Amino acid sequence: MQKQWKGKRVLVLGAARSGIAAAAYLNDVGAIVTINAGSEPTAEERAKIETLGVRSIFGSHPLTLLDETDVIVKNPGIPYHIPLLQEALTRHMPIYTEVELAYLATDATFVGITGSNGKTTTTTLVHELLKGGTRPVHVAGNIGFPAIEVASKAQADDIIVIELSSFQLMGVEAFHPKAAALLNLSEAHLDYHGDFESYADAKGNLFRNMTDADRLVVKRADAEVMKRVPEQLTAQTFGYEAGDACVTDGWITLHGNAVIPVSELALGGAHNVENVLAALLLIEPFDIPRSHVERVLRTFGGVAHRTENVGRILGRNVYNDSKATNNVATEAALAGFTSPIVWLCGGLERGADLASLIPAMARVKAVVAYGETAERFKTLGESQGIPSFAVDTLEAAVPLAFRQSAEDDVLLLSPACASWDQYKTFEERGEHFVDLVRKYEEANR
Repeated sequence: MQKQWKGKRVLVLGAARSGIAAAAYLNDVGAIVTINAGSEPTAEERAKIETLGVRSIFGSHPLTLLDETDVIVKNPGIPYHIPLLQEALTRHMPIYTEVELAYLATDATFVGITGSNGKTTTTTLVHELLKGGTRPVHVAGNIGFPAIEVASKAQADDIIVIELSSFQLMGVEAFHPKAAALLNLSEAHLDYHGDFESYADAKGNLFRNMTDADRLVVKRADAEVMKRVPEQLTAQTFGYEAGDACVTDGWITLHGNAVIPVSELALGGAHNVENVLAALLLIEPFDIPRSHVERVLRTFGGVAHRTENVGRILGRNVYNDSKATNNVATEAALAGFTSPIVWLCGGLERGADLASLIPAMARVKAVVAYGETAERFKTLGESQGIPSFAVDTLEAAVPLAFRQSAEDDVLLLSPACASWDQYKTFEERGEHFVDLVRKYEEANR
């Protein structure tokens, strides 16, 4: 597969980690590489690019680059509407994302996972479950190492579990996973895709090359997901109430066979139960020992910032769900608890309609909002007769949330907003929240 790149003139768009990884691989297999970024890379990135010895152009995307390019490999986050890519499309020039490059670089088996919410948790869980088998297994994509780094080192018998975004799936042609799941669909990234249908169709690209010999997994109750199942294929379905994997009489079941009681799952929340159901369907073709499956389900507690159990702090059960950057993710988190919830929320103002959160707020006893959207969340809570507060920062929100809570309550950070009003990333926001909780605990023992 590497021979196809020898002598090819490849333009790598994007100088971040995945772009540098792509350039390094292509350079190693004999391509003539140019790396181009619209902004100046960091000093660390520039140093790594210089060690590759490839041509680099930063600060703009000159159209003249296309005159000496056969193939483009682009960072998924770069939108197709930039003039360079529009001109490339006019010229019918191949435009790949790193996922396609990774697929072409190996004979390993891919397990692909996408959806609007739950991708990272499900990908990580599937990776842990597959470790119980006889084949080497790796994790790649939006988590772990760049896909091309993993794929270039993987052997034919290996399994690569990969989390996939809609951005990445827009740039696939040959990519063919042996098992793949579309977990759910809700409005997201419309500024990139233009409309929901385009976004959902990009997610559906995951299935474009699959056959009935593969394992295709979808959420039965999500009509938009079901629309993306190719007519000629038979899907395995999951859902809390019904599906090939579902919950029956308090048990996780697979094709009607009991696996483990829901109460014994280490993952909390109804949405995570569905992630478990999807994971079990994905790994079924790989014959993982039952004892290993049960052990992982009883011990895997989730991923940082995704309904992460911070612990029992001063008698409160504290959860960090900083990854919840939209209504759907927060609705799932709020609906996943049976105890009273003190809800910390807020962040970047994007003008989202907050009304869809109301049905999930039945157990919310207090709303503590901060950031640009604080007043809007305060108004939302008050409209439901819930004591609600607006403050400027998380530093002010955390102590107030503790004061509004009682022993055995859930104290939940689930912002329903992006972090960029005050933080660079949702990870930074989540880490700050956990740090503030620990400091409050230390000061109030």
